[in-house]
Amino acid sequence: MPSPIALITGGSSGIGLALSELLMKEGYHVYSVSRNPERGPSSTSFTSLKFNLWETDQISSFVENFCDQFGVPDILINNAGNGAFYEWDHFPTEEIKKQIDLLFTAPILLCRSFAPLMSKRQHGTILNLSSLATLYPLPFMPMYNAGKSALSSFTQSMMLEYPEFPKFIDFRMGDVRTDFNKSAAKQEENNRSLNAERAWCQIEKQLSESILPKEAAKQIWRSIQKNKSSTCHGGTFFHSFVLVLFSRLIPQNWIIPCIKRWYGILKK
Repeated sequence: MPSPIALITGGSSGIGLALSELLMKEGYHVYSVSRNPERGPSSTSFTSLKFNLWETDQISSFVENFCDQFGVPDILINNAGNGAFYEWDHFPTEEIKKQIDLLFTAPILLCRSFAPLMSKRQHGTILNLSSLATLYPLPFMPMYNAGKSALSSFTQSMMLEYPEFPKFIDFRMGDVRTDFNKSAAKQEENNRSLNAERAWCQIEKQLSESILPKEAAKQIWRSIQKNKSSTCHGGTFFHSFVLVLFSRLIPQNWIIPCIKRWYGILKK
């Protein structure tokens, strides 16, 4: 009997790599989509596919070729993403487009192709990795916040449209100790305001105190094993429980003042 198939975007590093390793142990053949396929694990249960998700006009042909060669995946995990940290008056126009394409357009186009196929065969799960930034936006990362929030809202819309299959999971992950900050496009340090510098220092601190990718992968796998559409939260206990509960209990107009205080953002 052939192994079940998992397709993961960005499966060769960070959370994606940890997920790939976990799913292989669970008996899946993992196909990873990334720009750097040579970085994946060496295993007969792992196949790395080179594809640039920023090339959104090529996604439909990528899906067609994938299905012709390997079939419809049992699990699709839209994990690939990166950040861009700039004050808005310095935010490069090309980074705006890249963030929208990678964080929102590419995942929804993959869903557009695979969801009907999974529905037709009455089997499959699609997990879209959004972010706790849907509740608590990160300062000076407006396109990351917007892209993840849009993906979260889209995933919940799909739960309405596909009540049976595929199962849709909106996984709002907190901070995870990866190279996310290193790989993010950033405004030059000598050109940042004091508010931006304070915020970046706090973001770096949060990342250093967060969970490791292997723990994040376990949390994601547990949500998939439940075999139901849902919105889940991950990260440390503080991220996945305390902050989520806090967002439900306090008035919404308190959120932004609390975030400003947390990141040391003062009036200009």
